[in-house]
Amino acid sequence: MTNRLLGSAFAFAVMAVTLAGCTSLAPVYGDPASGRDVSSVRFNFAPPDSHIEQIILNRLKVAFPGPALLSDPVLDIAASTSSPQGSMSNAYEVARPVNVRVEATVTIMDGEETIFEATRFTDTAYQSGKLTPTDIASAAGARETAARSTAEALRAAILAGYSR
Repeated sequence: MTNRLLGSAFAFAVMAVTLAGCTSLAPVYGDPASGRDVSSVRFNFAPPDSHIEQIILNRLKVAFPGPALLSDPVLDIAASTSSPQGSMSNAYEVARPVNVRVEATVTIMDGEETIFEATRFTDTAYQSGKLTPTDIASAAGARETAARSTAEALRAAILAGYSR
């Protein structure tokens, strides 16, 4: 019985050590050991032209917090909202879903040269047909939620594709 218990414990220890040797934690975007991490990416942010662009820029400023120098590239956002047709259900005139799309393009420029550009979008929906103030608030909330999601997609695109 003792040999059996000792053999099981030894097998478990060997398996644990083997698995630990095969497992590693690595950043999803880039390798901090290479000297390039999020804190080394700095941008001068162009002013926003709309509330949706402000939401996206605010998220990107949090994601890339390094203080920018005058020589650092300029990050600009161009965002738009639309209501694509084709709601999921048209069974009821009241309380039918309304689609909302936020699409944004991030452009990183060094002087006159475009060094990175990516476009991402997010689709969402809200329930329409309520009282007017509630309907307006629902539409604004859907646009803002889609803008935050689009900002996250742009952040990931910048981390994955931008190199300086």
